[in-house]
Amino acid sequence: MSNQRSSTTRFGKAALLLCVTAAAAGLVAQGVSATALVLRSTGPSALTYKPGKALPDNAKVALKPGDTLTVLATDSTRTFRGPGTFALAGAGKSDSPGMMGGRRGRFSALRNAGIVPRSPTLWHVDVGQSGKMCLADSNNVMLWRSNASLPATLTVTQAGGASHTEQWPAGQATLSWPADVPISTGVDYQVSLTGDSTPSHMTFSKLASVPTDLTQVAEALIAEHCDGQLELLIQTVPQTAQTTS
Repeated sequence: MSNQRSSTTRFGKAALLLCVTAAAAGLVAQGVSATALVLRSTGPSALTYKPGKALPDNAKVALKPGDTLTVLATDSTRTFRGPGTFALAGAGKSDSPGMMGGRRGRFSALRNAGIVPRSPTLWHVDVGQSGKMCLADSNNVMLWRSNASLPATLTVTQAGGASHTEQWPAGQATLSWPADVPISTGVDYQVSLTGDSTPSHMTFSKLASVPTDLTQVAEALIAEHCDGQLELLIQTVPQTAQTTS
């Protein structure tokens, strides 16, 4: 149990360091030309505004009926719905520097008032979700479950490789990834808890370096197709009201 607490503490410190660094980077960025990053787009104009595309923050976007565009600018997201021409100028700039730092400092722990539980940070592995997962630190991977009220038996199995089973105590939402199941890029892992009718299947991508601000985080998630984490980022970063021009 002491190893678990130590690992969780190290993970928390790493997540906090990322947030503090991101806040500093965001304040410095105010003095230079800023860009907005496309996070998600649907509708007739989706090919024009592909995820990962950078747009000048003073640009205007023309959307058709049925279009929806979500962008990240500074420390907030904006979602535009067509038809109409929308100005990106001022996105995320309505807050004072102090408020910006506070928002970024809370980025790793944002919730939606407990309505739908979310993992503590983007880098926690949600055992209830299947898909591709990006790892900022593959040496300190933490598992997370949405319901920690009861004890459970966790089983992690690498395709064609090692398997590990251990008890997950009641009241404990996080658990270290088992050391005897090595994480390899592109390999399928099956993760199951007692009582789950269908186990989760996931693959991992190890990022070459730890992103230092929200834009770098989003760019990495888009490039590696870590869609679940990108969706969590979109849901948790504060939104700025859209404007038309």
